[in-house]
Amino acid sequence: MSTDAGPAITRYDFTRGALRGTHFTLYASCLIHRGENHLETLPLAAIASLRVAYERDARRLGWGVALLIVALLLFAVSGPLAELAGSASAEMAAAGAAGAAGVARALQGLFRFFLAVANALPFAGGAIALAGIALGVVGWLGNTTLVLDFAGSERVYPVRGRNPGLLDFSEAVCERLMSLKR
Repeated sequence: MSTDAGPAITRYDFTRGALRGTHFTLYASCLIHRGENHLETLPLAAIASLRVAYERDARRLGWGVALLIVALLLFAVSGPLAELAGSASAEMAAAGAAGAAGVARALQGLFRFFLAVANALPFAGGAIALAGIALGVVGWLGNTTLVLDFAGSERVYPVRGRNPGLLDFSEAVCERLMSLKR
């Protein structure tokens, strides 16, 4: 009895993401997932179903939009808050010069702190806007995900973005699955 799997039918290399550096190799009776530190042999007869789909990540898109809204709110609030804190600080400085030293100085220090915070809000808004844009882009790119279902488990293999190579590889695996005699 020969244990040779025969020639490889096709191969798919993961070039990005968590599975980068690993690859699938399809043989007549099995699918091998090989990496630098692991080897997994998946008999085609054990695969109950195969799904492959490209989906955008609505959750990340939503978080990106939410962060952009927060950034816009920070930009909108920073100007009026800085103006209010600046005028209150000037008023307390004038009251401190008139003789009410203790409480007026404490309030002046508090209003200067609020002025500094208000002046920092546009920078925080800019950072939050960049994070929102990044999350939105990642969500828009989405994932192409290959899911192999077995009798009691499933294996998930995601790839960032729309990946026609993974779709083509999945079609080759499906053709082999359909030609198997069970």
